[in-house]
Amino acid sequence: MTEEPACPSQAATGWNAVLVVSFLAATLVGVHLLVDPAAYDVSQLVRLVAVMGLLLVAVPAVLLVPAITTTLDASVLRQPVVLASAAYLVTCWTSLAVARNVSAGGTDGFRTLGAFLVLCLTTLVLPLESRWKRWLLEIAVVATLVTVAVGGWKAVPLLAEGLPGRRAMEEALLDGMMSNVNLFAAWLLLLIPWCLCGAALLAGGWRWVAAGAAAAGIGLVLLVQSRAAWLGLAGAGVVAGLVLLWHPAALGVPAWARRMIAALLASGLLLGAILAGAAFTDTPVGRAIEARLITRPHQAEGPSDGGRTLVWGIAARMAADHPLTGVGAGNFTIRMHEYFGPDKVTETPDFSRLSSDNWLQPHNDFLWVAAEKGLPGLAAFLAIFAAAGLAVRTVLRGPASVTDARLAVASLAALVGHLIVSCLDFPLDRVSHQVVLAVHLGVLAVLAHPARGGGQARSLPGWLVVPPVAAALVLGLAYATAALFQEREVMAARRAQHSGDWQAMRDAARRATTPWKTLDPLAVPVALLEGIAEMRLGDVPAATACFERAHAANPNRLAVLQNLGAAYAQAGRFDEAIAAFVIAANRYPDRLEVRHNLASALLDAGRFAEAIAVIEDIPAPLRSAMLAEALEYATEQQAAEAGAR
Repeated sequence: MTEEPACPSQAATGWNAVLVVSFLAATLVGVHLLVDPAAYDVSQLVRLVAVMGLLLVAVPAVLLVPAITTTLDASVLRQPVVLASAAYLVTCWTSLAVARNVSAGGTDGFRTLGAFLVLCLTTLVLPLESRWKRWLLEIAVVATLVTVAVGGWKAVPLLAEGLPGRRAMEEALLDGMMSNVNLFAAWLLLLIPWCLCGAALLAGGWRWVAAGAAAAGIGLVLLVQSRAAWLGLAGAGVVAGLVLLWHPAALGVPAWARRMIAALLASGLLLGAILAGAAFTDTPVGRAIEARLITRPHQAEGPSDGGRTLVWGIAARMAADHPLTGVGAGNFTIRMHEYFGPDKVTETPDFSRLSSDNWLQPHNDFLWVAAEKGLPGLAAFLAIFAAAGLAVRTVLRGPASVTDARLAVASLAALVGHLIVSCLDFPLDRVSHQVVLAVHLGVLAVLAHPARGGGQARSLPGWLVVPPVAAALVLGLAYATAALFQEREVMAARRAQHSGDWQAMRDAARRATTPWKTLDPLAVPVALLEGIAEMRLGDVPAATACFERAHAANPNRLAVLQNLGAAYAQAGRFDEAIAAFVIAANRYPDRLEVRHNLASALLDAGRFAEAIAVIEDIPAPLRSAMLAEALEYATEQQAAEAGAR
């Protein structure tokens, strides 16, 4: 690719070159290779620790080292995409002021802080070296090849037995870099556009390597069978193709290439229409499409969308109930249980059709942001992508070079794919996705800045900025480290529970207890694990205290309410037990075991009429023999009391 001459303020120095390459290598490759097999989520917190540590070194190095600071141009930080990202960061943290559990939002808060600082450093560091565009593409190609190697070595062997199903792909653990097959594919969507751009811009062997990396990445996305990623890949391709046709001069697209792109788009749309029509026919093709795209075998007993629309409705109602503030970062999974019962909705959500009612995210980032950060948070979140689109428009309509225009379109394609996946999954939850997305946004800010005329360069007072930023990063590093240690101990506690070693379970749960984070990766209060162990060891008062702490951490969780009520009942505190079981019955109206426990507590408290009402509310065919005997006993006692009066 053609290099642009460096301005005096961007003179290529050895230190600047090392800084640019190191920063890109760390953000595009290094951070995402880290996994912790001892943690529940092998990729999340270990990478958050790495990002906090990386930034804790990079921010002072960039802002305080004179050889670097004298060449920085901080005016790029006034770009709309940076300002919108700053606004979203503010809404994320301020939402915790209304959160029921503040510690639940720590991961979101520090992940958002890390992504914002990566964005800022990208805008400041890249212009230091005129060769940054080539290095960006080359390092992105390496990142793609590494990703394909990590995922492909387990996925490709499955092809020996034919095209594997989705269940087989999940069981193959194609998650070494992302802990989730869908998000693994979504991660590739952020890298593939850079590879395609590299195939058009890089020279020599790098051009062929980039083309091969793009082909391998696309092949792996198709192989892992993520419907959201497939849709994202198609959407990104269509948008990129239309932009290439709309701005051929700016992008240097010759006539023959335009004809080929137009033919590909037309044939793709025609093929999509044919397949869509065939999907509703009783033919081999139609049945194959239905099995792969609509009702998969592993979803046969539940809704074909995996329950997304059900949870989307809850997220929308939650956002409508808290439009200005949301429920607080990380608190969606805590508050969503309040929407299960008939007291909150016209029609009770049928969670009995789902394999789990423990949704940590609504599988739609826009609804997730609206529910947790309110309409201001959603507005800031949408503004980030709107500003990115305006940056692309500025580059394409300005005096930018063909290289700049193609880089901008590559980032646009990545953003389109990311946004489509965000409508169906939760890439916002992933540290890796947010870091690379921040680099894309930073690239667009840098490309759009000179195209807008730039303006006078502004210096950044590092001595004023670094202390508060470093303090926030130290807090983030402390949180991420404590949370990672907690995950390891929670896993140890669960293994001990599985083996029935209650002493080991209690000890591990106690080690996992930290004020930094009171919930485990599945939003289960850590105190609940300790309480279960204490109950098994026979210490009812200690168990009750643990369950009360768990109730404060997640007051709506079924296991917490059930165990708390049982502990109260065993201690003879029947009124408190009944109160806990009533909440559980209202939150989970389809759970018969909850009403069974409520009826038992009412009987123990001598509240026979209420117990009869609870039992009779259960359809007779569903009543256990114990409940039938309890109903007979309660009826006799009620009659005896009436006779005594």
